[in-house]
Amino acid sequence: MINLIFPIVKYGLLTLSLASWVSMPMAQAPGLPDTSLQLTSSTQSGSAVSLDCADAEPPPIMDLEVRQPPATSEPPPRAPFRDPVFGRCLVHVTDRVNDKTEAGGLKNEYSRVQAFNADETRILVMSTQGGRYLYDAQTLQPLGMLPLGIDPRWSESDPNIIYFSDETRLMAYNIATQQTTLVHEFANDFPGQNLAAVWGRYEGSPSRDGRWWGLMAEDQHWLTSALLVYDLQTNQVTATLDTRAWSAAAREIDSVTISPLGNYFLVYMDKYCAAGHLGTPANPCGLMVYDRNLKNGRGLLRIVGHSDTALDAQGREVLVYQDIDTDHLSMLDLATGVITPLWPIDFTHTNLGLHLSGRAFDRPGWAVISTHDSDAAAHTWMDDSVFLVELKPNGRVVRLAHTHSLVDEHQEHDYWAEPQASVNRGLTRVLFTTNWGRSGTEQVEMFQINVPFRPRNLCKPISAAPMADPAGQSSSIENAALCSPFPWAFELSASGALTVSDPVGGLECRYWVCRQPAPARRSSLVDRVTLTVHRNHHR
Repeated sequence: MINLIFPIVKYGLLTLSLASWVSMPMAQAPGLPDTSLQLTSSTQSGSAVSLDCADAEPPPIMDLEVRQPPATSEPPPRAPFRDPVFGRCLVHVTDRVNDKTEAGGLKNEYSRVQAFNADETRILVMSTQGGRYLYDAQTLQPLGMLPLGIDPRWSESDPNIIYFSDETRLMAYNIATQQTTLVHEFANDFPGQNLAAVWGRYEGSPSRDGRWWGLMAEDQHWLTSALLVYDLQTNQVTATLDTRAWSAAAREIDSVTISPLGNYFLVYMDKYCAAGHLGTPANPCGLMVYDRNLKNGRGLLRIVGHSDTALDAQGREVLVYQDIDTDHLSMLDLATGVITPLWPIDFTHTNLGLHLSGRAFDRPGWAVISTHDSDAAAHTWMDDSVFLVELKPNGRVVRLAHTHSLVDEHQEHDYWAEPQASVNRGLTRVLFTTNWGRSGTEQVEMFQINVPFRPRNLCKPISAAPMADPAGQSSSIENAALCSPFPWAFELSASGALTVSDPVGGLECRYWVCRQPAPARRSSLVDRVTLTVHRNHHR
């Protein structure tokens, strides 16, 4: 329970609003952007076309019932529609026939990759032939093909810049000037070595602020020669770890990345550890984690499935992953190594595939999960869908949409049909890929799920019963209301204490920035909040 003190300022309408499905952080961890103010909708920024459905937002589905995806035709591009089962508003973003000249389909790059630029006015889309296409994030209209290399990653500060890897070079492309520039030549940092590439190998991403990059250098045999940390701000390699003495099996690394706040370097190794054992600096295997200086290496998982880094509700850097040993969605604390099981995964019906996205760094405490299999029917609550999970034990689940994608592991083309949902920084938009039942083809399309925060038509008035302020004078709240899209209860005592019980969690204040008192500078999820309301005669 958190006591928050707010003055009443008589603006004619005082609204204490409860954030809807996902909680509004009360204060941010150091270095994180402040998101305690009310966020805007996806259509604000002068969009000429609304990406939102016109009807009222229905309540979310938060149960674990098995719900069958209906047989429906694929909606046309760029026309909002509601998921008939879960009620969320979706938009078919791409048009594989008219948006490009290449064969195949169009998709979001990967669950661990941010598709939106720094100000979320542009989306980067990938074709199944490897081309990259730029889209307007407000109108969803295609803006053309971009001349990019491997692993394109948006700048976190400049909305016009996309970084990408070109063999041993880090390059930058400016979408406004259409110019490509060299940022750093990593071959100069490894004199005498004949390197083939320096990169994150498809799945790595820089830190949330874009400063720190976790990369690996590979030789001409595509074996890892070194791990390295690059500081984009100073344009310097700040740490290296020579891996040439490792075994050939250990040098077969799936991917590397840096953690969201840049504190930890993660190595996803193809070589897994024996049961009951973890990797060591002398015998690396499974998931190896190092400090940013590439020291203090330790094995934290003996084997790692699909995963993504994220921030939990307290601002801690975590890995959300498929635990292959226990068949759970789990969370790993990168600082302590503590594992927290979140939800069991039922593989008794189908060979369920999962991808995880923790890219919503401005909404810590949540991750997006997408699933796929070869059966159009749903046998478990997770099947063939996209949903949110809260990053805590017995946390909440918010189910967003069915994907309508059939993924047959025996069909090579169906790799492209894996939904691989990815989320934007503020958890307002989720992108995923689907073949809409066209198994065995590359005819995939990208869809967007709009994640609303606060419907505006579900408010209940607070009683204007007299209250005693701290000076003992009588007062009242005029025209105040609590707003929440879901069931909640509140109590207003005669002393002015307003206690809110919200099963979804999180308090939003429209007219004040809500924070915990210093020094508790961490984000917070709360299910029950007590507000002590004080009178203030000043406007």
